[in-house]
Amino acid sequence: MSGTTRHASVELETPRTGLLAFLRDFHNKTILFRAGDWIFVTYGMIAGLAFLVGVSTATWYMGMVGADTARTAGFYLFFAIPSILMVSRLTSILLEWRELFRKPLQTLLKPGYMLHGGIFGGMMAFAGYSWSTGISLLALLDAAGFCMPLGEAICRLGCYVYGCCWGRPTDSRFGVAYTSPHSKVVRFRPELQGVKIHPTQLYALTAHLIQFTIFYALLPFKVFDGMFAALYLITHPIIRFALERFRQDDRGQVGRWTHTNIYSLMMIAFGVLVLAFGLASDASNLPINLQLRYIHVIGNSASIFYFVFIFLAACAAFGVHYKSVGSWLSKPSGGMKVDISEMGMGATDRDR
Repeated sequence: MSGTTRHASVELETPRTGLLAFLRDFHNKTILFRAGDWIFVTYGMIAGLAFLVGVSTATWYMGMVGADTARTAGFYLFFAIPSILMVSRLTSILLEWRELFRKPLQTLLKPGYMLHGGIFGGMMAFAGYSWSTGISLLALLDAAGFCMPLGEAICRLGCYVYGCCWGRPTDSRFGVAYTSPHSKVVRFRPELQGVKIHPTQLYALTAHLIQFTIFYALLPFKVFDGMFAALYLITHPIIRFALERFRQDDRGQVGRWTHTNIYSLMMIAFGVLVLAFGLASDASNLPINLQLRYIHVIGNSASIFYFVFIFLAACAAFGVHYKSVGSWLSKPSGGMKVDISEMGMGATDRDR
């Protein structure tokens, strides 16, 4: 069945109503609401929830190894989150380095963040915080490694409704068709409108939930500080490599390797080093207080202020657009059309 035929079948399908119909078409609910020229995308709310759950889970882990939870939450709000957002934004800009030279203002003021940049930005913040306070760097990295699968799983649901990180065309019954003109896949690849593609975001969501479940089950069996950081740094790239064959989005490419491949190899190398250090030395192993529950942290009046502001900051960073989805300016591209090959993305060639 051709892409055109499939598109037509979507348009002629009898409209459905109710909760089930909403869930079936959830991936096309790109815009949550409008306020004049300002647009708030659904991804923003989900990203805010991902940051809230992720940071509170990391704070919970630090509480289990004896750290003050309110102080940890403050660190995330004032140091870790800004570093994560700035570095993830910077790496996203660098993926479009050609356009940065051609249209610097438009490229700088076009929304976009990169996961691997956020990971490296967080590691920089942890190193600085550990150096200035004396708190174990390995414990901080463990907290991040422990919470990241859960936060990323939620964030991938946001990717699903925003239409980024999209998959290849498929005839599988699991395929989904984006019809919203606001979704990123349709804006970047209009020929995919109405065409069934792999819901790679949901594949990732499932994989990361399984990853977090395994990490949670391993809590009583932690043998050294840095274990969860090492496991995350090794297993996360494995998930990314496994999903690459289903993806067809706007990732950068260097030769036959995508940028995410390269960053993933760097993560694996660092994870192996941490794992080898922990297994081959007398690394510290802070005891874990399993009696401290997540509800004790999220409901702590001294910490809830920080969590609420983290939620709002992430909602604003990922959710606010101006006049049209994908822009922070009235005319963000200055008339520039999306050119996948010129951006060095290579997705156009991968579907041939």
